[in-house]
Amino acid sequence: MTIPLIKESEEVSKQFHGLIESCHFCNKPTKYWHENTNNPVCEKCAPLHKVAELPDYGKKIRANKRKKAKEAAATMQAAWDF
Repeated sequence: MTIPLIKESEEVSKQFHGLIESCHFCNKPTKYWHENTNNPVCEKCAPLHKVAELPDYGKKIRANKRKKAKEAAATMQAAWDF
């Protein structure tokens, strides 16, 4: 199954001075990436591979966001407990 891709916006490209990442599979420059795993993947490689072949860097990002939200909620609760 083809890996679904998102094209980096022009706004983000400008913000990072046109920085383009290398495709996870072929190392060629690309402006496309797989959102959930946060991996750069070019348009040529996407139909040749499966999402399961990508490392899930997004998993770490999502876990960190949940941890920060949980810590913030605990801090707010502690403030109310006084």
